[in-house]
Amino acid sequence: MRKGTSSTRTSSRDEEAARKRCLRLLSLRARSAAELRDRLISADFDEGTIAAVLGDLERVGLVDDEDLARTWVADRHSAGRCGRQKLRSELRRKGIADEVIRRAVDSQISDEAELRQAMRVARQRLQDRPAREADVRRLTRFLLGRGFEPETVETVVNTMVRDRDQ
Repeated sequence: MRKGTSSTRTSSRDEEAARKRCLRLLSLRARSAAELRDRLISADFDEGTIAAVLGDLERVGLVDDEDLARTWVADRHSAGRCGRQKLRSELRRKGIADEVIRRAVDSQISDEAELRQAMRVARQRLQDRPAREADVRRLTRFLLGRGFEPETVETVVNTMVRDRDQ
């Protein structure tokens, strides 16, 4: 029911309007329950209507934060341009619970996979030329900005410096 209304008839109309809004948003891309909740709140739907509609959508499997997190991590990781910290941050902004994020990221990205990916990104960034001192500083900032773990960045930079010095 929209704020300021009280009839049961309006409540069912509001639920239908909220459901349609959610389905339209979900037709564009998968969204978390928190994202949908925020959109419904900004459209002035009341908490009862929001809870009912989101509960229905979760029961039929149209809203599933676990699945969204797993899919997001798999897609973004396979694109090969960002690390675990950035993925965690992106999922947090979507309103995904920390425990769900931890499971999704930890189950799909091992330390070795993150290191391989960071090395690939670093080599692309340097275009296979030896790393100068200024390149090393820029590369460090770049990799950290892409959300790679500090330990991973340190390993990559040390490898690039060692390769340069040989």
